[in-house]
Amino acid sequence: IYYEIYKRKNVMYEEGLKKTGRNIVLAIFAIIVGILTFLSMFLNTYISIEERSTIIEDNPYKMIIYFIVVLVALFFVRRFYKLQKKIDNRKMFIRICFVLLAIFTIIIFTHNIYPVADQQEILNCATALKQGNYAPFLPDGYVGKCTNQAGIVMILYYLSFIFGDNNYHVFQFLNVLGLILSYYCICKISMISFSNDEIEQWTFGFLILFLPLTWNVTFVYGNIFGHAFSMYAILSGYKYFEDRKIKDILLSVVSITLAMMFKSNYLIVFVAMIIFILFDIILNKHYRSFILFLVLVPAYFASSFIPNYLVKSITGIELGKGVPMLAYVEMGLQDSPDAPGWWNGYNWNVYTDNNCDSEQASAQVKNDLKNTLIYYLQHPKECLDFFYRKTVSQWCNPDFQGTWILRYSDFYIHGDLYYEIFNIFESIVFLGTLAYIYYTGRQMPLHRLLLPMIFIGGFIFHLFWEAKGQYTITYFVLLIPYCVKGLMDMTDEIADGILNLERHQGVFGTIKMLWKLDSFKYIALLFGSTVLLHLIVRGSLF
Repeated sequence: IYYEIYKRKNVMYEEGLKKTGRNIVLAIFAIIVGILTFLSMFLNTYISIEERSTIIEDNPYKMIIYFIVVLVALFFVRRFYKLQKKIDNRKMFIRICFVLLAIFTIIIFTHNIYPVADQQEILNCATALKQGNYAPFLPDGYVGKCTNQAGIVMILYYLSFIFGDNNYHVFQFLNVLGLILSYYCICKISMISFSNDEIEQWTFGFLILFLPLTWNVTFVYGNIFGHAFSMYAILSGYKYFEDRKIKDILLSVVSITLAMMFKSNYLIVFVAMIIFILFDIILNKHYRSFILFLVLVPAYFASSFIPNYLVKSITGIELGKGVPMLAYVEMGLQDSPDAPGWWNGYNWNVYTDNNCDSEQASAQVKNDLKNTLIYYLQHPKECLDFFYRKTVSQWCNPDFQGTWILRYSDFYIHGDLYYEIFNIFESIVFLGTLAYIYYTGRQMPLHRLLLPMIFIGGFIFHLFWEAKGQYTITYFVLLIPYCVKGLMDMTDEIADGILNLERHQGVFGTIKMLWKLDSFKYIALLFGSTVLLHLIVRGSLF
């Protein structure tokens, strides 16, 4: 009897820990999404060709109206959709992906969207390596400075043996395949999370509509493939948490290693995965997850060791530390007239000014960072204003620098209508995600909150790291499944409410019924909060 009592108390304690962990993740997620929602409704950022950010005011009430219009349109589309024959998700996905592949193959090979800046640098480094020129790998060379680029340079180097030197069109084509893989992974994650075919379909639809991510296929860099492999690592992780199969452990480890080789920023995904594995070991007592932990930790070291080893085996040069990573944090905390916390050359300058000596540069960076932090502590208003402008500049740019990538090509797409469409799209994604949290977020099992955890990590990381809309876009798209779920919940409740409306007689009965709807409460709360914030911003209150 005492053992049963102890066992029951232990189960209750563990359930309490799970609930607490879930609530903490959801609370942080809700706060960040809430902040970004209202910032996106009130403000916009436009990035010029020279990468200067301009913050302008937006109309929050207009965004609420658009949200309601989209909600009503979605209601009628879903109502019609349910009368149709059931769609085969697999066939639909394959057909649409073939169309996308054909469209972007034509765009890539008929328009000269050539690489510039860092894109061209990594291509030049791969070509130089093939030609026996090892200068880029010396301490003052490009890879010697940016050692985190060794992975993508080595990948381009080996691809050049198949497709030729500087064949950026092929890499752009491969990026299209990477984008399709990321679509597949996010859709499957939404299916695992919500067990709903319709949510999976709408998630795919929203992803296709989000063109700013699509334009990244022309970017000859590790962004798209890093994103694709990180999503596959997460999908394999979700499958493991559901089915506990060893093959998913291996797939997850290989995928996250490749993601970090393509782009070191996906360390954020790696850290989130480690945290959730520890949750699984401690809270769920699934000790097989310890195997995943043991093989995942070396993956971090492998992502840098493998390219560094390959560089040394070919050149005989052992890559040093290069530009100190803290330099990107210090640069991310520096203000400038162009854009707060964006690239200003500090990371390169501090390294070259110290004769390309990583240790000396690191010492200066630590001192500069110390002075910056002391200054912000002594000037809290300036500190708050800086982080406010930095957050707006990288999260409230509706295009997330999507067309900025095309700025020097004959396929440069820009204009007021384009920006307004994605301005609305961005606000709807934030509002839909907030609706998901308001409705059903607290019912989600802890192990299915990995995407929100990654989003939280991405937000915090880029609060201090070098800012860029291109960096935050891969976290923004993680919200799409939750936005879709929020919109589905609202339209489902509205459909039920319409049925109940017929049973209520008179104005008061109708008002009473409407007030019972969470959808009505959510929009009313949203409108009331917007009015209050608008009055505070205008100085009409306090």
